[in-house]
Amino acid sequence: MSNQDSIEVVAPGRVCLFGEHSDYLGLPVIPAAIDLCIKLKGHSIADLHVSVRYLDTEESDRFDIGEQLEYRHDRDYLRSAFNVMARHGFKPGQGIEAEITGGIPIAAGLSSSSALTVASILLVAHLSGAHLAESEIARFAYLAEVAEFNESGGMQDHLSSAYGGVIHLRFSESSPEVTRIPANLKGIVIGDSLESKEDTVGDLAFIRETVEPGYQRLSHVIDSFSPTRTPVEDVTAPLEELQEPTRTMTKTTLLNRDLTRQALQVLNKQPLDYEKIGQMLNEHHRLLRDGLNRSTDKIESMITAAQKAGALGCKINGSGGGGTMMALAPNKEKEVAEAIREVGGETYRIHIHRGADVSVQ
Repeated sequence: MSNQDSIEVVAPGRVCLFGEHSDYLGLPVIPAAIDLCIKLKGHSIADLHVSVRYLDTEESDRFDIGEQLEYRHDRDYLRSAFNVMARHGFKPGQGIEAEITGGIPIAAGLSSSSALTVASILLVAHLSGAHLAESEIARFAYLAEVAEFNESGGMQDHLSSAYGGVIHLRFSESSPEVTRIPANLKGIVIGDSLESKEDTVGDLAFIRETVEPGYQRLSHVIDSFSPTRTPVEDVTAPLEELQEPTRTMTKTTLLNRDLTRQALQVLNKQPLDYEKIGQMLNEHHRLLRDGLNRSTDKIESMITAAQKAGALGCKINGSGGGGTMMALAPNKEKEVAEAIREVGGETYRIHIHRGADVSVQ
């Protein structure tokens, strides 16, 4: 890499097709990277400093490379990426002047912050002359976004952005197991409710702090209880002894687990059975809405409108309580998008993305 190389880093957002609110509980998920992306464009410089402008928010930042950086605010992800990578021995040999643009709605359940963090990790690695595997990109991004700021959340978003495509994630104590799924889904429409979510991190923490005691209680009354393996019918009676909302939320996560397992089989079959996938998305949304209380009146009106316009299936995205929904509507994208807009949503017709990447000219 020479001085004044033009650098572009692209990191996609994601939708969680199946297993929403499962990864941080250690349960399998099926996310898909989408072509709404964070883009970092700039040129390398000899001086060891970073100068960036965030064009969407009209903010800027400048700092020297080579020392642990102070955070200007919570979730200062570019700086945290440099800090985490420095602790792991990465030493950039050049600096950069760059602009960052976000094509992902913020705080809308499409992983804009994770995409920014993945892009930042890729930038540090590139300036350090290092090539990272997808798993390493995701691990460092998780450390920089979640662990660095003591937040609740799993690795789903980082793995999805790093690997691209549709993937199945299984979590273990050692490392996530990633399996690519050859399902290039067509006809996905994203609807943004334009409702701001009050506390995404708090929502995740509440669900986790509600469900984990349920798992602990079940492990006391069921020999060899496992959230990943024990059949739902085996926990029905013991669940009745739990208080609400622990009872309903715990059962819902196990039903989501089973639905994700079924979806994996369906998505691996060719040709894709879009009708079946749509039905399963509808069931997933019902669990998120009724079991985890994640939907809103606005999201429901958008989903109803999309289904009336021909969508095969719909679900809310991300932590819920606002944000976005997705509709599966092959060959009906235009009609579904128009229907969502008519009830007050903004829409994006999206495609599956190949995954985060760095290019140099």
